[in-house]
Amino acid sequence: MLWRAYQYGNDNKEIGGGQTTTNPTPTTPSAPSPATPGSSAPTTPVDQTPSSTPSAKFTVETLVGGSGAGDVDGPVRTAKINQVDSMIVDKNNNVYFLDSQKLKIRKFNSSKGTVETFKTINQDFNWDYKDANGNAKHYDYKNLMPLKLAYNVASNKLYLAAKVSAQTIIYDITGGVSVAAYDFDHEETRFVDFIAFPDAESILYGVTGSHESHVYEGKLNQSQVERIASSTSYTALDLSDYYGYPPVAAAHATADKLYVFGRSKMYSLQLFPVKVDKVAVYEDTRFDSASAHNGTHNGKLYMSIAGTVYEMGEAGNMTTFINENDLIYKDGLQIRQMKQMVFDNNGNVIFYDDNSKSIRRINL
Repeated sequence: MLWRAYQYGNDNKEIGGGQTTTNPTPTTPSAPSPATPGSSAPTTPVDQTPSSTPSAKFTVETLVGGSGAGDVDGPVRTAKINQVDSMIVDKNNNVYFLDSQKLKIRKFNSSKGTVETFKTINQDFNWDYKDANGNAKHYDYKNLMPLKLAYNVASNKLYLAAKVSAQTIIYDITGGVSVAAYDFDHEETRFVDFIAFPDAESILYGVTGSHESHVYEGKLNQSQVERIASSTSYTALDLSDYYGYPPVAAAHATADKLYVFGRSKMYSLQLFPVKVDKVAVYEDTRFDSASAHNGTHNGKLYMSIAGTVYEMGEAGNMTTFINENDLIYKDGLQIRQMKQMVFDNNGNVIFYDDNSKSIRRINL
């Protein structure tokens, strides 16, 4: 047994069920490394570098796309992807992805192995709104800009956040199309940074305005949401991106707290009474994608650089969840950048690869 261990070392292991092997001496990745937080004191001191989980080998495969850019539905062997601006996975492992250029939401049907057009931004998104005084206003789909998809695990419902001018409308797109929530009190939406659901009936989301970040809370019953926090009031809250691109951000919500990662920092927001705390800052580290996992990984936050995925707990500590050096490419394509990273119902990592115009999966 000793001779066998000497011969094979850590390569003599079994992979399955997403469990990592035992390794008493984890390595530390070279990036990212945390720095001292800014003026707002963190709730937990950040003085450790991200540590690595024990090494394990995971396979990477292409689910759909990879044969050039295009807007082609059908079997995965012929379907093509134009672009993916937002992506979610439902409980049946169907992948929904937004192409804002084509104004449509497409669906990878995991059981059929096909790609189909799920929703097109058309007259179904028109809305005639009446305020409390009976004043009517028509919101036309031609003025809508689709921004972000979201999936509520608690209710098994799909949502689309869109903006008209700089106001936000949240649509329920599970079956038909209906308005679930909206914000007509503020004109500041440039990007929708994250969407989180504390339960089946509530929503929390963040937007970036000009150079400011704002967080809204509301009910999914076709009602006005309330702005509960803003970077103009809480210096710790800052997801705005000064380069004109949407922040790489993700959030996880509980009944009384919201945990958000964006622009290389993590903060927690107590919902009542409202209190914002900066938890950790990872200076000079630009992440490619960020995601929350509300299933098997207990609501932790995840972010990626190239083919490496990091895991972050509520205290802001970051560890290596998947090391890109441990990936085995069944499709022969090395990961240069993950975009729109999400998790399926089995805990596997689903991501969009813009370099190959494909949706791919890391099998855990």
